[in-house]
Amino acid sequence: MGVTAKIKGFFNKERLLIMAVVSVFYFNALRNGYSLDDSIVTEPANITAKGLSSIPKIFKSFYISSSEDYQFEYRPMVKLSFAIEHELFGVSPKTSHFFNIVLYIIGLFMLYKVLKLMFANHNHLIPFYAVLIFCALPIHTEVVTSIKNRDILLCFIFCMAGVRFYYDFFNSGFKKWLHLILCVMFLFFAFLSKFDVLPFFAIIPVIFYLKNPAKLKWLLLSIVFLFGAFVLYRLTRNNLVDAKGSSRLFYYFENPLYSDKSFVNKVTAGFNSLGFYMAQCIYPIKQCCYYGYNTIPVLKLGSYGYLGIIAFPLIIVGLIKSFLKKEYVIFTGIFMFIASISMYLNIVKPAVGIVADRYTFFASAGFSIAATGLLFKYFSEKNDLSKKVKMIGIVVLIIFGITVIKRNSDWKSISTILAADTGKYPDNAFLNYKTGIDIVKNLEKQSGQMSIEQRKSILLTARKHLEKSIEVEPNYANSRNYISYVLVYLLNDFNAALPHINHSIAYKETTELYFYKAIVMRETKHADSAEFYLNKCIKRDNDFYDAYSLLMFDYNLTKNYQKSIDMFYKALENGVKTEQIHLGLAKTFEEMGNKDEAIKNYREIVKINPQNKDAIAYLAKLEGVK
Repeated sequence: MGVTAKIKGFFNKERLLIMAVVSVFYFNALRNGYSLDDSIVTEPANITAKGLSSIPKIFKSFYISSSEDYQFEYRPMVKLSFAIEHELFGVSPKTSHFFNIVLYIIGLFMLYKVLKLMFANHNHLIPFYAVLIFCALPIHTEVVTSIKNRDILLCFIFCMAGVRFYYDFFNSGFKKWLHLILCVMFLFFAFLSKFDVLPFFAIIPVIFYLKNPAKLKWLLLSIVFLFGAFVLYRLTRNNLVDAKGSSRLFYYFENPLYSDKSFVNKVTAGFNSLGFYMAQCIYPIKQCCYYGYNTIPVLKLGSYGYLGIIAFPLIIVGLIKSFLKKEYVIFTGIFMFIASISMYLNIVKPAVGIVADRYTFFASAGFSIAATGLLFKYFSEKNDLSKKVKMIGIVVLIIFGITVIKRNSDWKSISTILAADTGKYPDNAFLNYKTGIDIVKNLEKQSGQMSIEQRKSILLTARKHLEKSIEVEPNYANSRNYISYVLVYLLNDFNAALPHINHSIAYKETTELYFYKAIVMRETKHADSAEFYLNKCIKRDNDFYDAYSLLMFDYNLTKNYQKSIDMFYKALENGVKTEQIHLGLAKTFEEMGNKDEAIKNYREIVKINPQNKDAIAYLAKLEGVK
């Protein structure tokens, strides 16, 4: 068979229809820019923008790393994909959105292939309908439309590749060991993308056992080899990054279970989460980019919890009944749903944000398979679904399409997704914090285009969101820190800033916070306290020149020049031999009228940086050279 014939054979009407649905549903995502958290993996300032040259650093870095005490996760395959993309096509949100859609289609095709192999003895249309349902679910908009969530798409593709090669190994009577090795390799790649691969250590043996229970011994033996993927992941991670350096602070608003992990609370949260995921798979209502405290009940049952209580026994009975009756399609779907969603039920481990649309992705594949199995069991005629079911399916497909397209528009930018979701969940600490930041950043980009009154009005709106975030979570240090910045630098409401600064310092001391406090003390006429905190900034960070600059200004204003000189000489003794330190000395000596010492320090600046035009100009002026 020629290449052209193979391509035509591959793109059969089923695959073409799947492509068409995805294209219609997600075409408008190509108009989107960067949105929430995309900066983690892309954008011009990200390491991936350097292309292939960034690969060594990618594999030696944590997935998220904003500081030494806030770095976690190891997902180098994700950033690798962006590095390759940027090397070949440059840094563009449109390109990244395009490849996310392409990866989604690849994942769908691989799922289709796996299901065709697994259900070869069943109705040939089952794999197609299962994938069609899966690709149309509105719950997938976050994964496909949010560039940052490429980690899930890659993990899914690698998992499907792993299952595909394990099938070949299983079908060969456990003789094609190369295929088992390839399976392990792809599961290893999946681990390097996201930990959602973990449930496949249960999914693979269980669904293949049901195909041939007589091969239990070989199944168990081969599963030992599959764990090699996890071992490889841990070895790679531990050898390339400092695993002990992984650090992340969890807040109450992210999940109350981080503070109270009692069994009763975990079970309650489990039912709430299960009900949420069941509802989201059927049809998502009030989708959100981040849920968290005060949006989804955790410590007490809510409407989702009661739905979870109803769904749980039905799922278990369905699993047992399909196993006993050897209804392989239904059993596979239900078990895949249970295994995949178990990671995010908040029972074994609290989930960040309590629940998330993206957490449903793998489980929704199981949901789609089980739904297809049930449809064929109760509503099939002449080896296909009944016409009534198809008509209803078309209506549902249209509704889903409208929902997806609308949700894609929400993800157009950081501002649009925050506006859409904060309106749905006004008591969400994280969304209010992010909204406050976004308002200020947008204002700073266009501050010259508006009046002082307009600027103040916008800043007060940002302040309102930040204060709401703190009201929901009083210990949210990020909100406290940022509102301190807004109040000190932008609104100059120093008395209002002080409680936030003190609260943040009590939570965690930083040089920046002490600098805020120094400014507050300075502006409220507490000179001694201002001096104390500025010196504290320098003691914490010898290179923090803002503190030197303010102290110099205050000392020189009162003609206490010797204090400035002593401060700068001490910095030089401590190894801070920078342009800024010599500039401070030069200016101080110049104000004192000590021309020789001023010239000496300007010369030091020029030695450090021969391109410093200001220093050259001042030096020429002092030396009397035109």
